[in-house]
This record gives sequence, structure tokens and C-alpha cells, in this order.
Amino acid sequence: MKSFASLSKAVTRASAIAAMLIFNLAAHAADQRASAPTPELTRVGSMPAQAKPSGVPDDYVVTPNGYFSPDCVATVHQGDELQANGLIRRASGVSEKAPTCGKANFSLQGERIEPNGRRSLTATPPEQSGWVQAANYSSSKPIGRIVATWTVPSAPSTKDDQVIYFFPGLEQLPTVQSILQPVLGWNGYGDKAWTLASWNCCVDGTTFHSDPVPAKAGDVVVGDTYSTCAAGQACSTWKIDSRNTTTGQTSSLTTNPYADLTWVFGGVLEVYNVSTCGEYPGGPITFSNIQVYDRNNTRVSNPPWQGSDTSSINPQCNYGLSTTATSATISY
Repeated sequence: MKSFASLSKAVTRASAIAAMLIFNLAAHAADQRASAPTPELTRVGSMPAQAKPSGVPDDYVVTPNGYFSPDCVATVHQGDELQANGLIRRASGVSEKAPTCGKANFSLQGERIEPNGRRSLTATPPEQSGWVQAANYSSSKPIGRIVATWTVPSAPSTKDDQVIYFFPGLEQLPTVQSILQPVLGWNGYGDKAWTLASWNCCVDGTTFHSDPVPAKAGDVVVGDTYSTCAAGQACSTWKIDSRNTTTGQTSSLTTNPYADLTWVFGGVLEVYNVSTCGEYPGGPITFSNIQVYDRNNTRVSNPPWQGSDTSSINPQCNYGLSTTATSATISY
């Protein structure tokens, strides 16, 4: 009996040591992920002079939300969480203050936005930059989830310094405080390649994104943005998953939406520095199996999608939008 008790204690100690070892290894791996270098976003300085909005510094980077100082772009790694108090809670359990952005950023059209939110007009970029088309609608009820599927198109036939983004997403109305978006980008990291990352912009002037994962033409992407709370609750913790179902890799961001999300985007095409139609990737592109759920987890049966007026865009590349209850096809 005594031998059995001693053996039991030894097993218990061994189990405790093993559990502690596993925890320490997990924490070490999380710290390594947190300290791993993130690929550098495309810099304004890499663009030709004719493509830059007036006044944007060369060291600024191109994001799905405009031009930002690198000091105002923060990476939230897998397993980390961006919290409402401005802290990033790392997967290891350590919390750290997110970067405080004290520099102006610039909209896609080149408008200067000060840290206090004041806006001033600047020269617009001489080549097409901005949202080309967006299937969207305004919801009378807070949204709890949007998910969509699309296929990575072929790379542009003309590979210059353009940056292309595709995504579904959610924002607030009437005052936009943030945008939650799973993003497929081409040349987003100066790589002339496809990557996936999840984004939330622009709380206190900072834009946050997850670690990018690679994609290639023909891969099937699922973008899923959703509340992690029970149905009916206003939730401060959301997940944005940019999932490459072909490779099995996912780039996830755990974040706070900062307010109810009521502006719904089933599919968006956003571009920087496009001067010819050959600088667009293969198209058209279809966002399919779009599913929108309100906060009560009730599916929206027939979202009233609307599009954008593309008649004044130069270059003019036969832009169009067609929608069904569950799809949005953007033509170019």
C-alpha cells in the first residue's frame, strides 16, 4: 500500500513537471512568434513619382486603409488579442501597450488625417487609387458575422508597383470607428505575390493586422469575421480569419470592434497606383456563399446589396457589379 502511494505521488509529480514543461514550451513558442520579423509592407518610396499623392512621406507604407507611418502599423500575432484598453495581450499572457500613433495618415485618395481626426485636402494621386467597387448595404440591426468565399485570381499581366486588395468587411454607421476585414492582397509586401492577412483600422490612428500567409492563383479563400460572444450580446472580442483552404493556413486577428457594426461589405476591390487595365489581376472575381448574420445569429436572407458609380474612374476598364443574395461579382 505504501509503495502504491509513493508511486502515485511520483506519477503526480511527473505529470505536474510535464504540464509545466509543456506550458513553458508553449509560452516560449508564443514569444518567438511575437518577436519574429513581419514582412515589410510596400513603401510609398518604392512607387514611381507619378503615383504618389502629394505630401505623403517616402517612408510611409501602403495598407488597405490608406498610407500610414510604420510607427502607426502594429502586428497582432496568432494567439494575441487586441483589447479595448489599447493593450495587446500576447499568447504568452504578457500584455503590452499598442503603439500610440502621433503622426498623420493619408486616405486612399491622399487626404491628410491628423492624429486628432482633423482632415485637410491634399493633391490626389495622379493614378487610380481607392475603392473601385464595393457590394455593400446598411443594416438596421447590429451584425454578428459575415463570411465569404473567393478564389485567388491570376497575377496582373503588367507587374508594376501597383497594390491590389480584395475583401469582405464590416464598419459602423453613421460614424466609422473601425473596419474589420479579411484581406487578400497582391504586392502588399513589395513582393509581387498574393498574401492573406486580417486587419482592423483605425483606432487612435493606428492600423492593426495579423501575420500574413501566402496564397497563389487558384487557391480558395474564406474570409470570416465574427463575434465570439453568445447570440444577442454586444461583444468586445471578435475574430477575423483569413483562411487559405487550399493550403490549410489561416491568418487570424483577435480584436475589439469598438462599436456596433452595421455597414456590411460583401466584396470590395481596392487598388493603388493603377494606370492601365493590364495592372489589374485576372477577372472578374466573385465573392460567393456570402452569409450575413445579425447579432441574434439570425441569417439575413436577402441582403440589399448596392454598388458604386465607376463611370469617372480612369483608366476605364469595363467595371461592373452583379449580385445575388449570396454572391457579388466585380468585373474589370
